[in-house]
Amino acid sequence: MDVLVNFISQSVQFFYDITLLLGFPNYGIAIILFAIVLKLIMFPLTVKQVKGMRMMQKLQPEIQEIQKKHKDNPQKAQQMIMEVYKKNNANPFAGCWPLLIQMPIFISLFFALRVFFDPVEAPYYVDLYNVGFLWVDNLGMPDPTFILPVLVAVAMFLQQKITMSMSVQQHPIQNVLLYALPPFIGFISIQFPAALALYWMMFSIIGALEQIAIKYSADKKEVATSK
Repeated sequence: MDVLVNFISQSVQFFYDITLLLGFPNYGIAIILFAIVLKLIMFPLTVKQVKGMRMMQKLQPEIQEIQKKHKDNPQKAQQMIMEVYKKNNANPFAGCWPLLIQMPIFISLFFALRVFFDPVEAPYYVDLYNVGFLWVDNLGMPDPTFILPVLVAVAMFLQQKITMSMSVQQHPIQNVLLYALPPFIGFISIQFPAALALYWMMFSIIGALEQIAIKYSADKKEVATSK
């Protein structure tokens, strides 16, 4: 974990150095650039995740039919479902990979930013004269205006709303998560360093844009195939 925390700290500093070279040194912009580049790196996995989800949703009627037909023989039903997955090159766990990759990064970013802007514990290379961003005086401290936590909740809600609009079938739990999870994340973001809230907000916004782009591309291909 220490290796990843150190790597992320140096990555944030790398993007800060880019802003310094461009003539507007700012750690807030560095955090935004970090989120954008990370999303671009993960884009192939996101595409695979969305395609896998769409395929799983399309297979749901067939899977439900198998479960209904063989409800007295769960082992046979499971075997037939696995054959359906194999036939359609579907992986029920494909959607988990982006989350599994994101979580260690987010946790490491949390630990990195807890000390990154601290006058005593900050790494030697941090420029402590540029720790502010817009209305936030110190990105290492929680946003005293609560604006960023609110924006985190709104951005996450929009991302989830767009993701749900792409679903062929929707589970009731999705509606619960849509209206419960973003406010909860926004609430706990009140205690996060402002830099982490800024990262989370940007990550959600970029994620929403990714979902729109992937959906547009998939719909375009389906239209072209149907002709």
